[in-house]
Amino acid sequence: MKTLGTTICTQAPYRASLTTIRRYGLLGVMSLPRGHIESHLSLLDQELLSLHPRLGEQDRQCVEQWQLFARAVRFHLRSRGESLPLVALLGGTGTGKSTLLNQLLDTRLSAASYRRTFTSGPIAAVNKLSAIPEGWLGIERRMVTAAAGPVRGEPGTLFVALLDHPLTSRITLIDTPDLDGDQPAHHAQADQVFRWAQTAVFLVTPEKYQMTELAGYYRLACRYRLKTFFVMNKCEEAAVIEEFRDQLAERGFADARLFVIPRHDSPFEPSSGTALADLKQALLDLNIDQSASDEGLVNRCTDLIDRLSDRIITPLRGHRDQIDALLKSLQSLKTSAPGLDVSPLTRQLQRHMQEQSVLYLMGPGRVLERLRQMPVLIARLPRTIWNLVGRGERPTPALTSETVAASRSMPDFGQLLCEQLLIAQSRIDDLLRADDTVSDWLNTHGDDYHRTRIDPARAAQIAVEEIHALEAWLEEHRQRKPRDTRVIEKLLRYMPGGERISGWSEAAPYLLTLVVATHGAFFGPIDLLIIGGFSLSTWLGEKLSNEVAARVRQSNRRISERFEALAREQVELVLDWLDRQAPRSEELDRLEKLVDKVHADLRS
Repeated sequence: MKTLGTTICTQAPYRASLTTIRRYGLLGVMSLPRGHIESHLSLLDQELLSLHPRLGEQDRQCVEQWQLFARAVRFHLRSRGESLPLVALLGGTGTGKSTLLNQLLDTRLSAASYRRTFTSGPIAAVNKLSAIPEGWLGIERRMVTAAAGPVRGEPGTLFVALLDHPLTSRITLIDTPDLDGDQPAHHAQADQVFRWAQTAVFLVTPEKYQMTELAGYYRLACRYRLKTFFVMNKCEEAAVIEEFRDQLAERGFADARLFVIPRHDSPFEPSSGTALADLKQALLDLNIDQSASDEGLVNRCTDLIDRLSDRIITPLRGHRDQIDALLKSLQSLKTSAPGLDVSPLTRQLQRHMQEQSVLYLMGPGRVLERLRQMPVLIARLPRTIWNLVGRGERPTPALTSETVAASRSMPDFGQLLCEQLLIAQSRIDDLLRADDTVSDWLNTHGDDYHRTRIDPARAAQIAVEEIHALEAWLEEHRQRKPRDTRVIEKLLRYMPGGERISGWSEAAPYLLTLVVATHGAFFGPIDLLIIGGFSLSTWLGEKLSNEVAARVRQSNRRISERFEALAREQVELVLDWLDRQAPRSEELDRLEKLVDKVHADLRS
């Protein structure tokens, strides 16, 4: 039934079918659940209001426009005919709406001028304040008096004038700005009044009756079952009237009430029943057909819900799909490790520790010489080993030219990390700007997006902190014995008399014993001793080099881990910003469920 009613309201050939439905009382058995529909529309309005922070500029405008339309529909759902009919005067520029209002009320309430686009806001004439329901139009109200002079109105404000007149005791008459003016704010005000009004009076002139802006409002007035009157103002010939009447019949108004007001300086007289006095009487006798109002409400609600689905939910769903795809791409974005190596900082310490290590000074080659040519070993030892073995001195020579050059050419680790972070941010930008929709968001919400960018100085701070910790470790270990020396000293403690050894020359027999014991070759050939000495010194030498290298690797790993965490934080900030640019899927699902409930109420 509802679908048939919707078709009937928009297409004139089906008017007979509507009459048949009314004749058999089929529409009478349908009870429109206004309370349920209004409740669901209120919930939709609240859901959309909560989405505002996540919407782009264009989507927000669509939502705000929908909310304006929804308030008008909710007003009509609440209206039960308790207040006087709200009659809106609508028309194009210079058609004489303000003049007609003054003529109907026999006063100069609305300011009329030969200048076009003169009335700037809605002006209502009432006989008491309660004639206009609370919250009507949803804009500010301002009381004025007819004695104060003609009122021009202001955008966004409803001027209300108390006027004791027979017409205001039966209806509330509202003057509006132009529908076809050059100022969009004026058109928006007139459109808003049309959607809140219960009766429409369309005013045209011989020059304006074919204006395209009115055709859409004729169609909506028919679809929403508004009580509609048509007035041809400034008329001079009957041919124009007949042509206008034919035009109305083609648009679903075959039985339209058409009134004619001749131009002041024209001898033309309108036919009987179409004069200004007849228009006054028609307005005095105005009654709102509640059955037609229910049919119009069904169409209003259907259009409102369809607009929500087509203009808001579907685009937002598309935006969410785009965002989800980008979120996956960003989450899978691999941020390469900086690849920094701070080992140049440890070269000086490695050199220093090697020069203090007995195994380095002896070395695998020197161990072989000691085993094969023990008598001439002392003569062949270099001065540093002679001093160490014979006197226990451990000289610390000055840095080599190689070490000095390396320190002078030390890389700027902080700058390298800054550049790595900038590269990661550039990759994120490229990924986002590859999508046209997101690129538009970046252009319109650039400030919000740039606030997600991490300062590259934070990356440089990672290098500063880790290198500072490494330098502290180096300074601490500069004064300590090398690990191989400490290990040998520990082993010697378990040897008989080992605690009394005061020099490395005295430790030679014990070292040989350790070598032999390591390989179980007390009675084997000398080659095993040589191999054992080589293996032990190599093992302890690796411990020496690994002690510093392990700390280097730890610093490198810490820098990499902290940088990767910083890069991930940068990605997470962008993900959060991107996620806020469109409602989440669960929010859109709630909207669709409410839409389904409204459809169910309309079908019930």
